[in-house]
Amino acid sequence: MNDDKTVELVDFSAESAAGADGKPEDLEQLEQGDCIAPRLHQLLAVHLTGEGTTGVHAYKHNTGSESARFHYLEHRMDELADGKLLTISMESEHHLHADYRMRFYDGIAAVRVETTLRNDGAEAVGLEYASSFYYGGLSKNGAGEYYDKTDLYVPYNSWASEAQWKKDDIRDLGLSGFPVDGYNLPDASNNRYHYENLGSWSSCEHLPMGMTENRTTGEISYYQIEHSGSWQIELGSDVGRNLYLALMGPDDETQWWKQLNPGESFTTVPAAFGVCTGGVSAALGELTKYRRKIRRPNEDDRRCSVVFNDYMNCLFGDPTEEKEKKIIDLAAELGCEYYCMDCGWYDKGPWWDRVGEWKESPERFPNGIRSVADYARAKGMKMGLWLEIEVMGIACELAGKLPDDWFVCTHGKRRIDNKRYLLDFRNPAVREYCMNVVDRLIEEYGVEFFKMDYNVTTGAGSDLAADSVGDAMLNHYRAFYDWIREIYEKHPDLVVEACSSGAQRMDYGILSLHSLQSTSDQTDYISNSYIAANVASAVTPEQAGMWVYPYEDEREHVIYNMVNGLLLRPYVSGLVWNMKKENLQLMQEGIALYKEIRKELPGMLPFWPKGLHTVHCETLAYGLKNDRRAYLAVFAPKSDQVTVDLSESGISENARVRVIYPSSIDCSYELEGGILDVKLPGKKCARLLEIVL
Repeated sequence: MNDDKTVELVDFSAESAAGADGKPEDLEQLEQGDCIAPRLHQLLAVHLTGEGTTGVHAYKHNTGSESARFHYLEHRMDELADGKLLTISMESEHHLHADYRMRFYDGIAAVRVETTLRNDGAEAVGLEYASSFYYGGLSKNGAGEYYDKTDLYVPYNSWASEAQWKKDDIRDLGLSGFPVDGYNLPDASNNRYHYENLGSWSSCEHLPMGMTENRTTGEISYYQIEHSGSWQIELGSDVGRNLYLALMGPDDETQWWKQLNPGESFTTVPAAFGVCTGGVSAALGELTKYRRKIRRPNEDDRRCSVVFNDYMNCLFGDPTEEKEKKIIDLAAELGCEYYCMDCGWYDKGPWWDRVGEWKESPERFPNGIRSVADYARAKGMKMGLWLEIEVMGIACELAGKLPDDWFVCTHGKRRIDNKRYLLDFRNPAVREYCMNVVDRLIEEYGVEFFKMDYNVTTGAGSDLAADSVGDAMLNHYRAFYDWIREIYEKHPDLVVEACSSGAQRMDYGILSLHSLQSTSDQTDYISNSYIAANVASAVTPEQAGMWVYPYEDEREHVIYNMVNGLLLRPYVSGLVWNMKKENLQLMQEGIALYKEIRKELPGMLPFWPKGLHTVHCETLAYGLKNDRRAYLAVFAPKSDQVTVDLSESGISENARVRVIYPSSIDCSYELEGGILDVKLPGKKCARLLEIVL
């Protein structure tokens, strides 16, 4: 706290700052005319309607004049069973009260941050943006200017190509400061770098996370936004020759505006931030520990059940009772524990635009889905069902009978995306209807697992009964999360998989609740390995459902498919009825091995000895480790040999290595001087190794 009672976030460091006095550096802050110079390390970035900005602004979110007006009132540190909660209370000249909360977890180098703003004044105020997390000191440690020593890691994400990271020197992104009259003026650079999501697919272009690396100190900062709707991540030059990071949910650029009447409050979406040394694997390991901590405790993530799904390279949405029972026989023989019937069970013909009532098709299931569920249960498996509960098709009869306020609407019309209307969960009647559907499917059909899909997107949001479309979207998702929590209160043993056209909604708003996340419907197993090798950067390994779906009855094809899933959550499918006995046995072997090692997996941390991969990589390596052993999956899509340097992964050159899948010895391998060489039978081969530390 400064002498004028402003509060600053001075430093995040991987090491304790020896000799630091807890105060910011003595850096000159210049005023621009009548503007208020922003503080060096402000806690909040807030912009009110009718208020200006300070310094050079352009599109940057770091210079709202309200941000500089918050003054300290009080703080408290609450001791919790697993950490601490720091709450700092402040108030601005506009009587805007702020409770800034930073949640610390024992043994985890990451904090969870959110802020509640309350209007204690006599007049309404308009919020245009409010940061979930703001820090103006990225790469401040170590010698040199931030723009000479900082790399930015951005995670690109799309259907069939999830978690593909790109590393850039921030100078190449236009984030260099520049001197003016011998000074680096506050916000002198107009430039920023930002990426964002607009609408209800949180990860359709980028994951809501990122990392920066300080090349001088080796510190890596890592962060994520925990929201399924609109969000923005922004970096730019800050005062004092610093680099700032702003994490936001919806803001003015994502069509959000919120009016706070006297006495009303607004809470930002949660965000997490941390810093460590040890490279990318260490940073993502801390995020993995954090994600495990904040998610809903559930037996499925501890047990890591094996699921068979009838869609991928299998029935492709054309189920019948006869087909399902034949596949159930094989799924049980393979050792699967859940059997999930995917789309198409609710209509006799083309069904895309008629979804919404969720009643079984008697033509497809003359004896009812219950008969299929009972058959699966008799074979030792629990029944699962595909459900896209958040939509109704435009040809659904029920949709024509319902009022418009059940749906996302703009300009007086229901929004249609790919022949579907989108339900608005702000409406209590919608939540009640959807809950009744879930209850009925559980009670009547014997469902114990849902694959919750979401193949459409809302755009910015609805303009019904909201201050803005962005405000409607935010409140829609908050109501949706409450609905999900209610499901688990009523059905605590239910397992729900989040899908969304693969991983188009892969965030820890929703994944803090559901136990499983689908990756995309990638029909090519080689392309799938580029997802498998990276996806633990976005989601905990035990939550990452990875398709295992042989469609060629060929040995190495089957092995590669199995290796894709063995260090994640294998999600089995494929043309299993066409496979030779020996290849079915290979699948059985892989699933049996997974059941042996899975008890360790939820406590292991991911590592990438070759770094995060791109589609240009000829070989891939991804592993999980604890203090006793490591499991390492190696993939060779474009080579016949994988060479991995394990020396920086905490693995001794005296460690013992063996191939554990497949069990037959059909490749050679050697660990010498920390370098592991694996010679494979040819290209397009993969193996799983155990390394005893």
